[in-house]
Amino acid sequence: MNNKQTPELNKVKLLVRELLGSDTSGHADDHVERVALLAERFASECSEPVDLQEVLLTAWLHDVDDYKLVGKAQAEKLTNAVNIMTEAKVAEDLRRAVLENVAAIGYSKRLNGKQPQRLAGQLVSDADMCDAIGAVGIERALVYACHHGGRIFDPAVWPNVNLAAHEYNADGNTHDTDGFINHFFEKLLKLKGLMLTEPGRIEAKNRQQIMVDFLRHYFREKNAPEWSEFLEEYLRR
Repeated sequence: MNNKQTPELNKVKLLVRELLGSDTSGHADDHVERVALLAERFASECSEPVDLQEVLLTAWLHDVDDYKLVGKAQAEKLTNAVNIMTEAKVAEDLRRAVLENVAAIGYSKRLNGKQPQRLAGQLVSDADMCDAIGAVGIERALVYACHHGGRIFDPAVWPNVNLAAHEYNADGNTHDTDGFINHFFEKLLKLKGLMLTEPGRIEAKNRQQIMVDFLRHYFREKNAPEWSEFLEEYLRR
């Protein structure tokens, strides 16, 4: 792995912070920085060689064209990623590799059968999904639900555990069963099974247990035994 500090990377960081610093959808620059640090750790733990610059640039740029932020039309063009790397004077071959990675990262893309093929993209994908689970994942899901006026927990509204790609955040809108607790069953508890690298699988297993422990305590304290049973049945699948 090559030296991580370069003028190009530092410029990209600055531009990403300017772009995402005020985001409230859970994709602000603090999320991006956590993903970059985790992806860097995964790269150091990986048994295969990987270009650290590609990893870090992919991590810092993976959300700048997220469809929830810029709309689906611009998201497909990766306009922000292209402009940022152009301004930062990232080399053309590295730029192409990063764009290939970014274009394949994201849960909605995985629902449609798309995933990164390059190792750097796989490491960032795993780091991105790991930041959505565990203790920080619980915090992010709760903040998002509160900020966007979603329900926290309605015992009468059961999750759609087989949510299809076209139903997940369709047209930028939430679906009928969306809510903080239901989000665990509709997405978060599925992420462990989507890891692409060994470091990602190890980290996701640990973070998964944190979420499971939280839900077990939550349903017990909410006096919701039917939900406790639902959770255990869900975990046996």
